[in-house]
Amino acid sequence: RRGCEVQRPPSVRMSTLPASALCACTFFFLVPMIILVVLSFSSLHTVEYGLDFNMITMVVSNKTFSTAGLWFLGFGHTFIKYPRTLQTLEFTPGRRGRLHTRTADGLPLTLGVSFQYRYIDYKLYELYLNFKGEHEQVYLSTATAVIADEACRHQAYTFFNDKQGIALNMSKRLNDEFETSLFAHVEALQITEVELPSLFQEAIVKSISTKQEITRSMRYKESMRVTFETDLMVARQTKEQTVALARGKANSRAEAAAANAQITKQTVQAEMDAFFNVSAALSLTPSDALDYLWWDLLKDDAADSKEFLIGVNPAAYIRAEPRAAS
Repeated sequence: RRGCEVQRPPSVRMSTLPASALCACTFFFLVPMIILVVLSFSSLHTVEYGLDFNMITMVVSNKTFSTAGLWFLGFGHTFIKYPRTLQTLEFTPGRRGRLHTRTADGLPLTLGVSFQYRYIDYKLYELYLNFKGEHEQVYLSTATAVIADEACRHQAYTFFNDKQGIALNMSKRLNDEFETSLFAHVEALQITEVELPSLFQEAIVKSISTKQEITRSMRYKESMRVTFETDLMVARQTKEQTVALARGKANSRAEAAAANAQITKQTVQAEMDAFFNVSAALSLTPSDALDYLWWDLLKDDAADSKEFLIGVNPAAYIRAEPRAAS
């Protein structure tokens, strides 16, 4: 059996070499491919714009990417990113220092200014070609020149009297310059500090204080004028009411007096007619009629008095003489 034993050929033992070589080839091929694919993606956030930049050929695409997400750009490509939110540039003691210029009347002026701008998305390609990412320094230099030039067009007093109007003019000029040459839009500008020579500032403060006093006095005068007009109106209304009430009372009393006079007249007339009828019916002389009237009056008074005179001539006039002091 030993003589007939068949030995395995060496080719069968060598059959494992192609599998390991295949694994090695697969490893050295797939891993770089995976790396290349991974490096071909680039992300963009919600608050960013992006330009496709080929780092191999050093070429920038003119397409602006504005949608957030993970983008397949290709190997060696990446995003040149620009913020899509408002950006602020400040000229303050804490940031870049204040601006020094002069007013239209020659006084030295120190300004604290800040403004907000936003990139124009469809002009980002032109922005990159012109400045290669170094645009912020250009923005600062341009803003300094425009703001200083606009400040020179206004007198010193205007910076106290109409600071907001000056800020609007600066914002408009700055926006025109940025949109034309710097591919951005200026949203707003604020003048945060105004510093002029101390003597001028003291004079301005005194002038403003005087104007405030004048304004306060004018308002007080107007208030008192309204108060006096109101009091005058009330007095006139009160006068008219008093006159109307007096006239009403006078008319009422006049009508009552007229009514009483008419009643008295009618009563007297009725009594005269009655006595005339009595005198005619009884054939009384005027003297007899007077006596009748006298006794008739005495009869009416007798109900209220205990004293009654009998036999007194109605024509007699009785006067009591005061007694002499004893």
